[in-house]
Amino acid sequence: MNILDRIISFLSPEAGARRARARAVEGIIGERKYDGASKGRRNPRANPSTSANTEISAAARDLRNNHRDMVRNNPYAKKAVSVIAANVVGTGIKPGIQASGSRAMRATKTAWKMWADTTACDWEGRKTFAGIQRLVVQSIAESGEVFVRARRANAPGNVPLKLQVLEADFLDTAKDGISTPNGGYIMQGIEFDAAGQRVAYWMFDHHPGENRLYRSLTSAPIPADEIAHIYYEERPGQIRGVPFGASAMLRLRDFDEYEDAQLIRQKIAACFAAFVTDNKDPLPGEVNPGSYPIERVEPGMIEYLSPGKQVTFGNPPPADGYNDYSRRVLQGVAAGYGITYEALTGDLSNVNFSSGRMGWIEMGRMIADWQELMLVPQLCDRVFSWFQSAGTVAGLLNGTASATWTPPARMMIDPVKETKGLSEQVRNGFISWQEAVRQMGYDPDMTAEELAQDYAKFDASNFLLACDPRYDPNRAQPVEPNDDSNDDDPNDT
Repeated sequence: MNILDRIISFLSPEAGARRARARAVEGIIGERKYDGASKGRRNPRANPSTSANTEISAAARDLRNNHRDMVRNNPYAKKAVSVIAANVVGTGIKPGIQASGSRAMRATKTAWKMWADTTACDWEGRKTFAGIQRLVVQSIAESGEVFVRARRANAPGNVPLKLQVLEADFLDTAKDGISTPNGGYIMQGIEFDAAGQRVAYWMFDHHPGENRLYRSLTSAPIPADEIAHIYYEERPGQIRGVPFGASAMLRLRDFDEYEDAQLIRQKIAACFAAFVTDNKDPLPGEVNPGSYPIERVEPGMIEYLSPGKQVTFGNPPPADGYNDYSRRVLQGVAAGYGITYEALTGDLSNVNFSSGRMGWIEMGRMIADWQELMLVPQLCDRVFSWFQSAGTVAGLLNGTASATWTPPARMMIDPVKETKGLSEQVRNGFISWQEAVRQMGYDPDMTAEELAQDYAKFDASNFLLACDPRYDPNRAQPVEPNDDSNDDDPNDT
């Protein structure tokens, strides 16, 4: 209690008591705070309250270049990027096409197959649409973002559209903080209108890091409706992406140096195979003719030493705790990339069926996140819209079509049990047959057509195969479409 409190308490004990209670409450409230927000020895850093775009603007280029270097030279970084691309895309995310009318649907499916399943869709003429998807996801994991540009091209008999994949370096980020005449602005090379909608991307005509001295490094605005900008958004308002391994880069680089140091340590220690110590003090001018120093130890070698000499063998220091330390570090690296430790390292020594399945399921949720929330809306839907517009202008398509995208099936850990479980879900009405087929990575419409063709062939040839769902192996006879005798309900009569 200070002198002012004493005076108030002397003049008005009631007011002094209220003042004391208020001061006590203030002290209690001051103690009720987040430890993570406290300032002190354990939390000395003062982190600024900056936006995602401010942070990315300052760090994007260094993050991208450093992570690319790690992918080039570090096997774990390369494996992480490959695992993400292989699991998200696999053999490609396929569209289930629906159109108004069977004729329009057949035309759209035929045109899509001729365009997307061949290299006709690629600006460089090397990749199918599945290959473009794979390159896109790999670039996002490695560099944080990627651009796909729609280019018009002459393609007699095919949809006049080609896709050009552009790295993040093509964006002219020097155009930043610029106001436009229509009340908009340019931020990190992306032009927005007054409402905050993307209008254009300022792109270089070639990669700024490529050795083309005969070209000028200038950028021009490309309309936003011709660009698909694909990246994983982690904060509201974020307009650019960062590499997937950004949070694991320092840990992985330190571990790389640690591994290299351990290797050099063992190599140096192993080089000292044997040491010869001469315990005899030689006399001045004494020479032992015919005696040669031991410079190499060979298998089965017997060397007779002169009296007074002693041989000791080097014992390389053990790398105590190396396996446990490596596992802990790489578990953190895998978590930073969003994959499992087993997928990153291929180490299955500590995995049983249950733990392996749990890790596989958790990683599957992350894969589905990247597929459904990033790749499908930002790339696949955009490309299908371009495809329809270009095909309609060329007179190859007529009518409105939509696409439901089916990701590739993930490999089952126990195919027999998992297939039976999926069948039970369909049988009990939890999911539809079409959804079950999609989970297997197939197109329901195409599967139904192929099944109808198979059944027609079976019936025409009088085949009775166990793979035919209409066949009941318990009774060894086919089940007619309206036959209720195969009902499992024992109460039916």
